Amino acid sequence: MAKRLETLFGIFLLCALGTVAAQRYPVWEWLLHYYGGKTDETPVPSMKMGNHMQMSLKANAQPGDGQRAQGIVAAAKGVVAHYADVNAALHAGYKPFHPTGRIGEEVHYTNYRYAKREQSHVDYDRPGSILYKRTPEGMVAIGVMYTAPQDSTPQQLNAVAPLSAATWHRHVDFCGGPRSLPMNDQFGPNAQFGPQGSIHTEGACKEAHGLWIAVVFGWMTHVYPNAKDPNAVWAGMDMQMDSNTDGSRL
Repeated sequence: MAKRLETLFGIFLLCALGTVAAQRYPVWEWLLHYYGGKTDETPVPSMKMGNHMQMSLKANAQPGDGQRAQGIVAAAKGVVAHYADVNAALHAGYKPFHPTGRIGEEVHYTNYRYAKREQSHVDYDRPGSILYKRTPEGMVAIGVMYTAPQDSTPQQLNAVAPLSAATWHRHVDFCGGPRSLPMNDQFGPNAQFGPQGSIHTEGACKEAHGLWIAVVFGWMTHVYPNAKDPNAVWAGMDMQMDSNTDGSRL
């Protein structure tokens, strides 16, 4: 009986905290604060690109890396062909993540069941996300994204996609702003908070009364199998800093 009451109290406390947090911050930011990474330190050789992107450094090629990379690109090409019609992706359970509607934007269509499974096993024919580019003629499938846990080791990332070919990235050092802020203070190139915000240290975030999230999601790698430039097949250091920005991979 006492254990049951303790459980009920825990559920009540969690709900109460959730309600309080949601009144000040968006629920998704509050959840990421508690379930996201607590530090951007990683054993993966990496460097920061801008204020909010952490990217793996290229490793020396190992025997078999080239063959493995070719196999992954071939699988990605098959996915892009199979889901050339965005309606096929929607029918398969893929949903657009934060589209803006701008021509030229690159939108992640994510199947959250597949994405969750990728945390323990990657199925190259069923990626967690398919990448589409918005054109005047409609959405064009241009690539795929595979993911790995946020605390992955270099060996774990390399097992999914060789570090000599793939560039892995994480979104880091995010300061969420209170719900009461105008949207242009939370999103966009001139924002103080948010994924492109000028705040990128925990101290500055606390001073601004923001919600600090050291690591927003896990590791990700993009593959553009039909890119005209062979060097752009595996997104490198020149990849778009925001998934929904102008730019061409065609």
